[in-house]
Amino acid sequence: MLKLKEIIGKKTELLCKGVNLDDRFIETYRSEGIPFEEGRKGGAGPLGGQYFEFDDNKTIVNVPLWHNSKETNFVLKNEKDGYFEIFDKSKNSIFANLKLVPYPNYYNRSTTDGILMKKIALVHGIECLATTIYQRCCYWENGSKCQFCGIELSLARGDTIEEKTSKQLIEVINAAKSERKFKHLLLTTGTTSSIDKGALKYTDMVKEIKKEFPDIPIHIQIEAVENLKYIDMLKEAGTDTIGIHIEILDDSIRKVICPGKSRTSYEVYEKNWIHALEIFGKNQVDSFILTGFGESTEEFSNKLEKIVKLGVIPFITPVRPIPQSKFKVPICNPLMLLTIFEHTVKLMKKFNVNPLKNKAGCVRCGACSAITEAYRLISGN
Repeated sequence: MLKLKEIIGKKTELLCKGVNLDDRFIETYRSEGIPFEEGRKGGAGPLGGQYFEFDDNKTIVNVPLWHNSKETNFVLKNEKDGYFEIFDKSKNSIFANLKLVPYPNYYNRSTTDGILMKKIALVHGIECLATTIYQRCCYWENGSKCQFCGIELSLARGDTIEEKTSKQLIEVINAAKSERKFKHLLLTTGTTSSIDKGALKYTDMVKEIKKEFPDIPIHIQIEAVENLKYIDMLKEAGTDTIGIHIEILDDSIRKVICPGKSRTSYEVYEKNWIHALEIFGKNQVDSFILTGFGESTEEFSNKLEKIVKLGVIPFITPVRPIPQSKFKVPICNPLMLLTIFEHTVKLMKKFNVNPLKNKAGCVRCGACSAITEAYRLISGN
């Protein structure tokens, strides 16, 4: 079995580079009922991956899967005893053995109103049920979308529906619970043009879900708002944890990559984080932070320390290219990212921020970042 330090290094490399699908094995996998593809082609969050588990039966990684990519030296090959070989072409050796996390059976079922359940909510990792409750974004409508985002692509492909209802989601929750595929819930949304930025779409849904499942932790994700009353409303509705995602710390890069969202200043985000920490509590506020844009090391480090000092958990992950997008993303350097993880967890220890105590959402799932494993290593958990 791999030791935790080795797992962190390998997970970081896989997050940055991904794995090529060897066509010679694809049909064999499919004939055995193993559905391999390049993951989600759109939606919110990191695209194009599938979930694998390391042999510690604890660490999950969302691995980008490619066909004939020149960007990675890793190839997915033989399956043996439930584990797939990840072959390193550059070293002519096995890099890792990973267990594929299978798709849940409910994906093939339909809701009572005739919608495939996988179009309503997907399992992320092994126990996080996740959905985008509203699959539109005002920044797509006005031509100022974030360049790494694919929220409306999955809608255009017919992989989801524009807006989910509480009734639909409750049916999917029951189906996922029956397969023991669900311990916490993640809700996200595209930003609306209204001043609440989409917060009001959450409130009734969270109330209805909590009425049916009072013990299920719920995480929501939202852009920072000018009026902090909307943060209060989310908590009052029953939300347990919140992600207020600034995405990019380097302001000059953020303005280019997120032309619409960057109009909301860092100062507004800071006010939102401080207020959210007051009402949601310690270790229950996080922010997605993407790396790989060639950001300034000094500015990144300074802003990162400010965020952690406030008490916010930085969920750091490499940016991924969107399939068939003109936006070209450089491959994030794994050694650089590993250094960032190590620096971040030292800051979290210094300022008493603990991702292991987060109740729901991306931080608890942990598949798209190695920040949790790096924290476990430094704290001896």
